Amino acid sequence: MLQRESTKGDVTGSAHGVGSVGMMTGMQTETLVGLMGLGGAVVGVGGTLLGSWLQHRQQAEMAREERAEARAGEAESRGRGVAEKALTELYSLRRHALSWKAGMSAEERNEWVGTAHVMADQAELHTALVPGADTLRARLRDALSAARKSFFLDGYEAEHEAYRSEFDTSHCIALLSAYMRGDATLPEPTVREERETIERDMQKDL
Repeated sequence: MLQRESTKGDVTGSAHGVGSVGMMTGMQTETLVGLMGLGGAVVGVGGTLLGSWLQHRQQAEMAREERAEARAGEAESRGRGVAEKALTELYSLRRHALSWKAGMSAEERNEWVGTAHVMADQAELHTALVPGADTLRARLRDALSAARKSFFLDGYEAEHEAYRSEFDTSHCIALLSAYMRGDATLPEPTVREERETIERDMQKDL
């Protein structure tokens, strides 16, 4: 009798134990499901934030590129504008060279030479404002220096025509025109331009 009751108690206790384990397992499962859901939400929020950050970064990069392109376009436009002014000044300088005539008085010769130098200075000033044109500026500086000397020589020594002034000014026009056309290379330097380049380099070494 006592043995049966003991067996019955064991069975009842086992049943209670199994029930407790089942309840604990259920609670753990619910907890895991909750944690997984929370983790998924965190990952989702993180992914949204990362996506927003990447989109913002891409938009900022595109905006920077657009501003850079706009600045480059403005610089190119300004550069072409001042280059056109320099070219106009050079054509005026060549017409001025052709205005030389025999029999000019000393005063007329002085005025002719002085006007030529002012025009050459204006052309060089405009060229100095062309962005990214270091080679052109150096070449035109030496070519204009040669032209100034030619105007001086023609103004006081020429007898029939100012051929040196016209030739050197035409060379300056060819240099600037080639640059504005986008030619692969600029015209070869003249002998007088090369002489000016050599003199300038020698002065740098002093």
